[in-house]
Amino acid sequence: MLIDWFTVIAQIINFLILVFLLWRFLYKPIVQTMDKRQQQLETRWQNAREEREKARQEAEEYRQKQRQLQEEREEILAQTRERAEQKRHELIRQVRQNVERLEAEWKQAIAREQDSFLDNLQQQMREQTVAIARRVLQDLADVELEQQVVSLFLDRLHQLSESEREQLVQSSSDSQLEVVIRSSFDLSESLRQKIIDTLEKEQITHQDNVQFTTASDLICGIQLLVGNYEIAWNIDEYLQNLERQFAQNFSH
Repeated sequence: MLIDWFTVIAQIINFLILVFLLWRFLYKPIVQTMDKRQQQLETRWQNAREEREKARQEAEEYRQKQRQLQEEREEILAQTRERAEQKRHELIRQVRQNVERLEAEWKQAIAREQDSFLDNLQQQMREQTVAIARRVLQDLADVELEQQVVSLFLDRLHQLSESEREQLVQSSSDSQLEVVIRSSFDLSESLRQKIIDTLEKEQITHQDNVQFTTASDLICGIQLLVGNYEIAWNIDEYLQNLERQFAQNFSH
């Protein structure tokens, strides 16, 4: 069998032309379309991965912020509890101090009231004791007691020191006032004369310069006044000493 090389070559050329045409007008567009589709898919896939990564990062940031907020919340709660505890202790301390202060003030007030009551009671006891003694001495005053009082007063005149005597004589001679003899009772003539005789004997004054008067403020006593000078014997002095002694004893 003879081969028609012209026909073979023509068929080969036709086949090549067909292949070229297929590649040019069919395969190449399909490949390009597939490449473009592949690229689009890859782009979408990349975008999806990026979106997923972005979502993951956002979720991680959200969780981190949640943890941070939780930590801040716990820290704030801890600080709040600590401040509340400190405030509670401070309030308790202030209340305790106020209670202790009020208790101390109350005790001091009670003590002051007790001291005031005792002081008033002691003062009343002293005053009543001295008042009773004064009344008793006033009620017991008689002629014999009056004579004894005058004798004690004259003894005091006799016992004056030189300086006291000179001061008394000077006051009597310089003063325009009389020598006043004050007594808690009305002196008899004999007792008055006895006093005048003693004053003249001691060269203190003379009879015409002596004035006698009674004084209710004296208790069984006699007082000599000349100018600003005074000599006295008075049971009230003993009662005042007694009252001072009472006050000292009660104060201890």
